[in-house]
Amino acid sequence: MSKLNLRPDLPLSAVASIAEEAAAAGWTDVLPMAGGEPRFAPPPAALSALSSASVEAVTKYTPFRGTVPLLAGIQRKLSEVNDLSVDLSEIIALPGGAQALFSALSVLIGPDRREVVLIDPCWEHYPRIAQAAGAEVRIVPTVREGAHDRIDLDALRGAVTSRTAAVLLNTPLNPTGSVLTAAELREIGDVCGAARARLVVDEEYETFVYGPHQHVSARSVVPEAISLFSFSKSFALTGIRLGYICADPETVDAIKRFGLYTYMYSASPSMVMAAEMLRDDVRPYLKNARGEYEAKAADLSANLDALPGVSCVMPEGGVYVFPRIAQEEGSSVAMRLVRERHLLCVPGEAAGATGRGHVRLFIGLDDAQNREAVLRVREFVEADAE
Repeated sequence: MSKLNLRPDLPLSAVASIAEEAAAAGWTDVLPMAGGEPRFAPPPAALSALSSASVEAVTKYTPFRGTVPLLAGIQRKLSEVNDLSVDLSEIIALPGGAQALFSALSVLIGPDRREVVLIDPCWEHYPRIAQAAGAEVRIVPTVREGAHDRIDLDALRGAVTSRTAAVLLNTPLNPTGSVLTAAELREIGDVCGAARARLVVDEEYETFVYGPHQHVSARSVVPEAISLFSFSKSFALTGIRLGYICADPETVDAIKRFGLYTYMYSASPSMVMAAEMLRDDVRPYLKNARGEYEAKAADLSANLDALPGVSCVMPEGGVYVFPRIAQEEGSSVAMRLVRERHLLCVPGEAAGATGRGHVRLFIGLDDAQNREAVLRVREFVEADAE
């Protein structure tokens, strides 16, 4: 039997590999800071919705773009939270943020436009998702300025060509938390517009923006942009696998038709939960979630930054800190922390060359666990200094 081609270009992610290694080792003292799953409670209305829903509402097929109550709730949320006034025809629900990203790229990529431009650093899944959609990936560097990753516009102009289907960005940025400003989005939008490429912006971490910084939805300043959202992080509903896209009606229709032959539609129980939750004003809930995580980010970054050999700025947003930890050349500081201290974290280099020497740590564990994480990093750097 000939060897099958099983997509060797799609390896396990760093998070998945580290989780598998820890499980196989049987460690009982792990600190799970590699993933980014929220630990706070979802809105109560989401959890109570299923008990009062009809059997048909949670067991039968749904419309391809989503139920009317769900789309209306998303429309209201976009207006109140994102300063976006959109028609229902500009919204489509999908089974999770990753599916939203894959679907958006899949309908944009064609024979004459096969390139997707990403930045370094970025979420390690982006290049793989783009490749799975049939894209050729081009990388543009960023310049680190404190807690902000500034995109090199000259490099971006050089990377965006007549073959570029999309420029894919993320704000706040996973892994560093850098937040795109309205001015930056406009400048990037101009570069895309000049080449007739589409700006696609993943706004998964929209709620978690700290201090003086503000989240700006791409479509609020670049009308041609495609904004991607999810209920996973902001509402602590990772398991219901529900995301949504806000784009022009033509793009939404193309994504709907792509979905017809791939995932078909999102799960009806998930739509019921989200629609009921969005009947209320979600802004107080989101404010509380943001406040809780801002305090955790500030505490964790300050305590890490105080350690010798560690540099950690307070992020502009997101649910991670991204400290740089001095250690010997040629080894991955993250993998040493995993294996020597059972502190599960993501290697900074998984996000790109600029991440080497950094580790990504999830901020959302309880305070005692975060203090223990700082202690283990301290023990790690002190042992290296001996």
